Amino acid sequence: MTNLSEPLARLGIILSSGNRTLEPYFRALAPAGLGIHVTRMRMGSGGVRRQGDIAAEALRCAELLADARVDAIDLQGTGIMMERGPKAEAELVKHIAEATGTPSYTATQSVVESLRALAATQIAVVNPGNASSLARERAYLKAVGIDIIEGIARDCGEATFEVTPEEWMADAKSVVRPAAGAIFLSGSHTRMVEAIAAIEQATGKPVVTSIQAALWAGLKRLETKLGPGMGYGANGAPASLGRLFATK
Repeated sequence: MTNLSEPLARLGIILSSGNRTLEPYFRALAPAGLGIHVTRMRMGSGGVRRQGDIAAEALRCAELLADARVDAIDLQGTGIMMERGPKAEAELVKHIAEATGTPSYTATQSVVESLRALAATQIAVVNPGNASSLARERAYLKAVGIDIIEGIARDCGEATFEVTPEEWMADAKSVVRPAAGAIFLSGSHTRMVEAIAAIEQATGKPVVTSIQAALWAGLKRLETKLGPGMGYGANGAPASLGRLFATK
């Protein structure tokens, strides 16, 4: 019989309905003491859905996760938060936290926190979307004091999951510049996580991805429950998660 032991902490995730990557990566890379609970919604970035409708559904999803008594909530919607902008994003996160009584954050806020932890104010970016998606990302990051000095929009369409880690590595090497403090690989429905360590070794630059940053930010918020090293113990986080997980 399966032993469903009580986790040390529970992280709730609001995930795009079509995402097939975040859950397996989180479950494979998170410390053993973290319970992971996911609910899904249709994000609709690129103007597919109205901002008010997205916010209302995100709140409903957060309330469902609160029913499971999660200790923090991650809204994993990089694209829709880039469109909303930092101020409106912060207002939505505050609303969710107040309505559920649960500390909350977004994947986009996680990326910003990660880049700041790495002291990276100038970055190179690889975006799986189109030129408009990259432009929204540039505007969002500029508003929080981070400049994209070189970026590429791969324009993958619906095929983001089909791009191999080796291809993401080639893209990262093509955009990296000496002045870049880090390389940001944007997008959650990708295999970018698998390329982190190889890119860092090849370029000498720290790498941040939407999935890796969201996991790091969640573990930071839950560290008092998880214990030393964000629950990884003396051996530390898997090397595949990169230099971000070595920051204090």
